[in-house]
Amino acid sequence: MAPQVDQALSWQAVESDLGLFLVGGDLDVVRRVILPHELLAPPASTTTSAVVDEAAEQLAQFLDGTRQVFNVPLSSHGTAFQEAIWGLLSEIPYGSTETYGWIADGIGRPGGARAAGQALGRNPLPLLRPCHRVVAAGGLGGYGGGEALKRSLLAREGTLF
Repeated sequence: MAPQVDQALSWQAVESDLGLFLVGGDLDVVRRVILPHELLAPPASTTTSAVVDEAAEQLAQFLDGTRQVFNVPLSSHGTAFQEAIWGLLSEIPYGSTETYGWIADGIGRPGGARAAGQALGRNPLPLLRPCHRVVAAGGLGGYGGGEALKRSLLAREGTLF
């Protein structure tokens, strides 16, 4: 099921050759990134904030290959397990990958690769929290944005699958 565009947030569209991305947040933090295949309808909001504008600019730079690291304030509301998983994503450098098992081990849950994958599938800030850099031990693994988008993002970073 595609996510709803929260009309209480400010939104900024980011167009790229991979499709239309949306960055949403409030005055203080970025709260959501919507991937191209998730967008059912554009948000009605025409307001924006400086933090959302900056995040959108950084995302555009990332998508065109001129940025590797994001430095905007992020906020999400997940379970303690999800937040722990999402927190590890920033430790995976641009151009690198780690496995679902690495993520599970990193939060002290060896053998929890499947649960880690499920938590990654609920990441509300994809790309800004680079869940596309997490792969299966034996191959590409899943991605909420679809296999083609995951392959494209990894290829842009010089990591081919």
